[in-house]
Formats: sequence, C-alpha cells, structure tokens
Amino acid sequence: MRNGKVALVTGSSTGIGAAVAKQLARDGYDVAVHYNSSREEGEKVLAAVRAAGVEGCLLHGNTAEVDVPDRLIAECVEKLGRLDVLVNNAGITRFEDLREIKPETMDSLYNLDFRGMILCAKAAANYMVDHGVAGVILFNTSIRSFSPHTSDAVYAGLKAGLNRAIESFAIDLGPYGIRVNGFSPGVIDVRTPEDQDSKDSIWYRDHHRYIPLRRVGRPVDMGNVVSLLVSDKASYITGQVIRADGGLSILGAPDNMGDIFRIFDIKDLVINYNEDEERRKIEEMRAARRREKEEK
Repeated sequence: MRNGKVALVTGSSTGIGAAVAKQLARDGYDVAVHYNSSREEGEKVLAAVRAAGVEGCLLHGNTAEVDVPDRLIAECVEKLGRLDVLVNNAGITRFEDLREIKPETMDSLYNLDFRGMILCAKAAANYMVDHGVAGVILFNTSIRSFSPHTSDAVYAGLKAGLNRAIESFAIDLGPYGIRVNGFSPGVIDVRTPEDQDSKDSIWYRDHHRYIPLRRVGRPVDMGNVVSLLVSDKASYITGQVIRADGGLSILGAPDNMGDIFRIFDIKDLVINYNEDEERRKIEEMRAARRREKEEK
C-alpha cells in the first residue's frame, strides 16, 4: 500500500542500492531508481518497484559531476511529485597502497564518494526545507570508516569524513525536522545469487569465519536497516551512523585472513595452530602447577 511518500535511492540499479529501492517500495514509498551505467539493471529494479504496487521512475546521471545532483532531485520531484527520503548510495571502492596511490584514483573517490553524496544531500535538503518536508537523508558509508585496513586510506578516510559530516548536517537540519543518518555496511555479498549460500561462493566462502554472527551480510540486510532508519520508529534518531556488519567492527578486525596476514606477523602461528594440541599443552601446564603446589 502506498504511503504517500517518495524516496530517491542513488546507485540503485544493482547491489545494496537495488535492495534498498525494493524494500522501500515494499514499505509503500514511490521510488526513484537511479543508475549511471547499468540501464538494463535499473529497468529491472524499476519493474520490481512497480510490482510492489507503488509508482516509480528511472533517473540517469553520474553524481560525480557537479550539476547532476540538483538535476536528479528536480527530476525526481517532477516525475513523482515530491521527495521525502534520499538514500545516498552511489559510490565506488578503490584500494591502493600509499606507495601506489594515483591522483586520478583520489579524484574519482572524492568526486563520487564524498562530494557527490554531499551535493545530493544539499539539493535534497534545500527542497525539503523550501517545501516544509520533515524528511530523511541517509548516507551509505562503510565499516572501514571506523578502523583501518590495508590500502584503504583514501577510500576509508573519505567515508570517515562522511561520518563526521553527518553529525554537522544533523545539527544544520534538525530545526526543520529533517533527520540525517548513515549506515555502514560490513562484508556484504553482492555477487552470489539470492538462492545460493554465501558459504558456497568463491568470493565470500570464508568471510563468515571472521564475523561474530558467523555470516556475511546480504543486500537485503541493508534494505532492512534503511527501512528502519527512514521509518517513524527512528523518529528520534539523527546524526548517527549505524554499523550494520554482523559484529565485525566490535573487534576492529580486518574482514579477511589475507588482510590479517598483511597487518600482523602471525601467518606461521595461524597455519600451524592446532586447537586440540593447544588445549592439551594447557592442561599439561595446569597439571604441572598443581603438582608443584602439592609438593610445597
């Protein structure tokens, strides 16, 4: 059932953005699906949105270009009548060691992952304030914004900057009833078909070993997080970034063994580690200590 509200999800032709768009449609939002290069995939998501019984439209543009964010907001309002929710999701991931960082990589990450998101938020905020809409603006940041990994300084540094910016934006827009929050995905399996277990995936089959909940996330998990954050159930939450990572960031640990080996000099310990043997050694030591105490 339509709820009379409109959501724009940038970068929603695939992956997390697609799942968010579909979930918001199920929640009753009319949804503007946005793509840059994947029109065919965008059309599939739009079809799924409409199949949920709501209205939708398809928007195109590269949010790294300075004139695109204003245009996307204007087109969304023109086609769907208003804007209540912006989910800033469009972005790219690039990892380079400090010795290999290229200026063009830095520029592309900044233009899309930082400036593009902020300009989209600016355009949405201006519309909401001008039209008295107590809306919601969300940013997709990253769990890497909270703890360092190898070769992610520029990408994660910009995401950390967004986390901090969200706090200021929440203060700026609070008087207008507009909430600004973020969600930080952990390891999200965007490659494995929905009917296949991630543990059978060549890409994600081992990642669950490093996550407290013992599973990787799926795009639908991020859709559920967004569904909560835009709802009235979160009406008193603003300026926050929700870590949606299965507990990975609790330990501040890398998300894969390769990264652990690069950060710590422990590969030989891990490879040679035998839990049963270690327990046997511990019991032997405890027994030896008990004997020593008895002899004294």
